[in-house]
Amino acid sequence: MKKRCLIVDDDQFSRELMSRLLEPHFDCRTAVTGEHAWELIDANWHRGEPFQLICCELAMPGLNGHRLIRKVRELEASVPVAGNRRSRIFVVSASNSPWDRAETVLDGIAEGYIVKPCHPAQLRELLIENGLVEH
Repeated sequence: MKKRCLIVDDDQFSRELMSRLLEPHFDCRTAVTGEHAWELIDANWHRGEPFQLICCELAMPGLNGHRLIRKVRELEASVPVAGNRRSRIFVVSASNSPWDRAETVLDGIAEGYIVKPCHPAQLRELLIENGLVEH
Protein backbone atom coordinates (compact mmCIF):
# COMPACT_ATOMS: atom_id res chain seq x y z
CA MET A 1 0.00 0.00 0.00
CA LYS A 2 1.27 3.46 -0.92
CA LYS A 3 2.02 6.04 1.71
CA ARG A 4 -0.20 9.11 1.79
CA CYS A 5 0.92 12.62 0.87
CA LEU A 6 -0.75 16.02 0.95
CA ILE A 7 0.52 18.75 -1.38
CA VAL A 8 -0.48 22.25 -0.30
CA ASP A 9 0.11 25.05 -2.79
CA ASP A 10 -2.00 27.81 -4.29
CA ASP A 11 -0.15 27.43 -7.62
CA GLN A 12 -1.68 24.78 -9.88
CA PHE A 13 1.54 24.09 -11.82
CA SER A 14 3.45 23.47 -8.58
CA ARG A 15 0.76 21.10 -7.26
CA GLU A 16 0.75 19.13 -10.52
CA LEU A 17 4.56 18.92 -10.67
CA MET A 18 4.86 17.67 -7.08
CA SER A 19 2.07 15.15 -7.68
CA ARG A 20 3.86 13.77 -10.75
CA LEU A 21 7.14 13.50 -8.88
CA LEU A 22 5.61 11.81 -5.82
CA GLU A 23 2.94 9.55 -7.34
CA PRO A 24 5.25 6.58 -7.93
CA HIS A 25 5.65 6.36 -4.13
CA PHE A 26 2.59 8.10 -2.66
CA ASP A 27 -1.14 8.37 -2.94
CA CYS A 28 -1.26 12.18 -3.36
CA ARG A 29 -4.02 14.57 -2.35
CA THR A 30 -3.84 18.29 -3.02
CA ALA A 31 -5.12 21.43 -1.35
CA VAL A 32 -5.18 24.94 -2.82
CA THR A 33 -5.48 26.77 0.52
CA GLY A 34 -4.12 26.35 4.00
CA GLU A 35 -7.67 26.19 5.32
CA HIS A 36 -8.59 23.27 3.05
CA ALA A 37 -5.32 21.54 3.91
CA TRP A 38 -6.06 21.92 7.62
CA GLU A 39 -9.52 20.35 7.19
CA LEU A 40 -7.95 17.34 5.44
CA ILE A 41 -5.11 17.00 7.94
CA ASP A 42 -7.36 17.30 10.98
CA ALA A 43 -9.99 14.86 9.65
CA ASN A 44 -7.41 12.27 8.62
CA TRP A 45 -5.53 12.59 11.92
CA HIS A 46 -8.67 12.00 13.96
CA ARG A 47 -9.50 8.93 11.83
CA GLY A 48 -6.05 7.56 12.72
CA GLU A 49 -4.82 7.99 9.15
CA PRO A 50 -2.35 10.88 9.19
CA PHE A 51 -0.45 11.86 6.06
CA GLN A 52 3.07 10.45 6.07
CA LEU A 53 4.26 13.44 4.02
CA ILE A 54 3.02 17.00 3.72
CA CYS A 55 4.60 19.26 1.08
CA CYS A 56 3.69 22.84 1.81
CA GLU A 57 4.21 26.26 0.22
CA LEU A 58 4.78 29.04 2.74
CA ALA A 59 3.32 32.03 0.90
CA MET A 60 -0.42 31.47 0.61
CA PRO A 61 -3.30 33.82 1.34
CA GLY A 62 -5.30 33.18 4.49
CA LEU A 63 -3.76 30.37 6.52
CA ASN A 64 -0.16 30.52 5.28
CA GLY A 65 2.33 27.66 5.32
CA HIS A 66 4.11 28.77 8.50
CA ARG A 67 0.87 28.80 10.50
CA LEU A 68 -0.40 25.58 8.91
CA ILE A 69 2.80 23.70 9.81
CA ARG A 70 2.65 24.97 13.40
CA LYS A 71 -1.01 23.84 13.65
CA VAL A 72 -0.02 20.37 12.44
CA ARG A 73 2.73 20.11 15.04
CA GLU A 74 0.37 21.31 17.79
CA LEU A 75 -2.22 18.70 16.75
CA GLU A 76 0.38 15.94 16.77
CA ALA A 77 1.54 16.96 20.26
CA SER A 78 -1.95 17.27 21.75
CA VAL A 79 -3.85 14.36 20.16
CA PRO A 80 -1.60 11.30 19.85
CA VAL A 81 -2.51 8.60 17.36
CA ALA A 82 -1.41 5.12 18.43
CA GLY A 83 1.40 3.64 16.38
CA ASN A 84 1.83 6.64 14.10
CA ARG A 85 4.82 8.91 13.96
CA ARG A 86 4.50 12.56 13.16
CA SER A 87 4.09 13.60 9.54
CA ARG A 88 7.21 14.49 7.62
CA ILE A 89 6.85 18.04 6.32
CA PHE A 90 8.80 19.43 3.37
CA VAL A 91 8.51 23.11 2.66
CA VAL A 92 8.42 23.62 -1.12
CA SER A 93 8.64 27.36 -1.63
CA ALA A 94 9.76 30.04 -4.05
CA SER A 95 11.37 31.77 -1.06
CA ASN A 96 15.10 31.28 -0.60
CA SER A 97 15.06 33.47 2.50
CA PRO A 98 17.39 32.41 5.31
CA TRP A 99 14.65 33.51 7.73
CA ASP A 100 12.10 31.12 6.19
CA ARG A 101 14.60 28.27 6.25
CA ALA A 102 15.55 28.94 9.87
CA GLU A 103 11.95 29.20 10.99
CA THR A 104 11.03 25.85 9.47
CA VAL A 105 14.03 23.52 9.31
CA LEU A 106 16.29 24.81 12.07
CA ASP A 107 13.35 25.17 14.48
CA GLY A 108 12.62 21.49 13.83
CA ILE A 109 9.07 21.92 12.58
CA ALA A 110 9.88 20.73 9.05
CA GLU A 111 12.18 17.96 7.85
CA GLY A 112 13.16 19.55 4.56
CA TYR A 113 13.19 22.76 2.54
CA ILE A 114 13.08 22.81 -1.25
CA VAL A 115 13.35 26.01 -3.28
CA LYS A 116 11.14 25.99 -6.38
CA PRO A 117 11.46 24.72 -8.98
CA CYS A 118 11.69 21.33 -7.29
CA HIS A 119 14.47 19.17 -8.69
CA PRO A 120 13.66 15.44 -8.69
CA ALA A 121 17.09 14.46 -7.32
CA GLN A 122 16.79 16.83 -4.36
CA LEU A 123 13.30 15.57 -3.58
CA ARG A 124 14.41 11.94 -3.79
CA GLU A 125 17.34 12.65 -1.45
CA LEU A 126 14.98 14.15 1.15
CA LEU A 127 12.60 11.22 0.80
CA ILE A 128 15.46 8.77 1.40
CA GLU A 129 16.88 10.79 4.33
CA ASN A 130 13.47 10.74 6.00
CA GLY A 131 12.86 7.03 5.48
CA LEU A 132 9.95 7.59 3.11
CA VAL A 133 11.50 5.66 0.18
CA GLU A 134 14.37 3.24 -0.16
CA HIS A 135 17.54 3.78 -2.17
